[in-house]
Amino acid sequence: MKHSLRLRVLMASGLILLISVGLIVFSVMKSFEKVQFDLIKKELAVGTNVLLTAASIVDQQLVMPHLMPDERFNQVESEVLGLVLDRKGAVLWRSHSSLDEILYYSVQFNEKAMDFSRYSGPEGSYFLYDVDVLLDGVPLTFLTMIPATEYEEMFVAFRSNLLIYLSLTALLMMIVLWYGMHWSLIPVRKLADNLQRIESGHTSRLEGVYSRELVALTDALNQLLNNERQQRERYRDAMADLAHSLKTPLAVLQSVQHSQTMQKNTGYEEVGLIIKEQVHRMNQIISYQLQRAVTRQRGLVKHQADVAVTVGRISRTLDKVYYDKQVELSTDIEVGIQFSAEEQDVMEVLGNLLENAYRLCLQQVRVCSQTVSMDGKCWVLCQVEDDGAGVPENRREDILKRGVRADSRTKGQGIGLAVAMDIIDSYDGTLTIGDSELGGSFFQAYASDMNPA
Repeated sequence: MKHSLRLRVLMASGLILLISVGLIVFSVMKSFEKVQFDLIKKELAVGTNVLLTAASIVDQQLVMPHLMPDERFNQVESEVLGLVLDRKGAVLWRSHSSLDEILYYSVQFNEKAMDFSRYSGPEGSYFLYDVDVLLDGVPLTFLTMIPATEYEEMFVAFRSNLLIYLSLTALLMMIVLWYGMHWSLIPVRKLADNLQRIESGHTSRLEGVYSRELVALTDALNQLLNNERQQRERYRDAMADLAHSLKTPLAVLQSVQHSQTMQKNTGYEEVGLIIKEQVHRMNQIISYQLQRAVTRQRGLVKHQADVAVTVGRISRTLDKVYYDKQVELSTDIEVGIQFSAEEQDVMEVLGNLLENAYRLCLQQVRVCSQTVSMDGKCWVLCQVEDDGAGVPENRREDILKRGVRADSRTKGQGIGLAVAMDIIDSYDGTLTIGDSELGGSFFQAYASDMNPA
């Protein structure tokens, strides 16, 4: 829930609706109860006035007409009941509608008060309206009643219907809210889709018209993308200019060193050694620093590099360089496997590993690549093996350091594996060295299939 804005809003809205429905039910039921009580009280008050009007005292005895003006008291099946009690609670008169009713009612004579209440006893539940009067000096209690059963049934039915209709209304409101949120979040989803297109390399900027609330954000992102692209272009141009500027003096130094070392003169040979040492050092520094800077320069756009195509390009070049060895290359590369990285990074890593394998092998080199899932991430696995002399176990960590070489008898600057290790590290990967089944070394690189941070 904490990762979904839509779910958070829906949960909050659902809670508010639930509380609102509860408050509405409570308020409506209280209002309904008050209205019903007022109606029943008025109905019973009218009946009590009818009894008071019809009553008379003759010789200190209550006299009531046989038929009451209100027909409800004359009908046996009527729900309105009438009673007249003395001070002790004895029944002096009862209406025809109450002949079958047994009432245990305690009289609390108070001629100044009229009491409306709900009575519950063994005989049932009733609404009572009690009026105490002194009629010609005789204390009498006029009592009208109506059974509460019908009211309770009506109350339960009303509450059930109210809950059903309010629940349906709340459900309809949730559905409307869901669709309203779906419609409202269209610009956000559009922004997310465009950002994914930028990451996948299909476009270089956010395109389209966005809502007014998102214009400032999209403009800022486009400005950031433009600045980042311009910065990378300026960086690459500067590096290209640097490399181009250094190529000429390096070539001159190399040619001078070569011509001088061909001389038999000792002085010239000493100069040649110095030049050779400095050229080697300059090549080492420039190659490592340039590659290190390139691997650290990351953008927002995600690139894809086909592993099989990259291996093919590198192997064709190495086959020409090591033509005399007639290296036999075997590949086992998963079909369509791609790595989300700059093509130059993939070329550098695989180029260094394959060049080492070609240079140090006897005749066989093998390349394997596949995708594997570990710890919830997708990883690209690349393995390069050869049938050469291999790498001693006590030297495997050292050769991954800059300037350290496994074999000093062959040409090299000792920075290739360090550069490869830097690139792999930038993709949260690892590079391990072991013994190959072919008899030589075994280089295994794991890298997360995602852009580095």
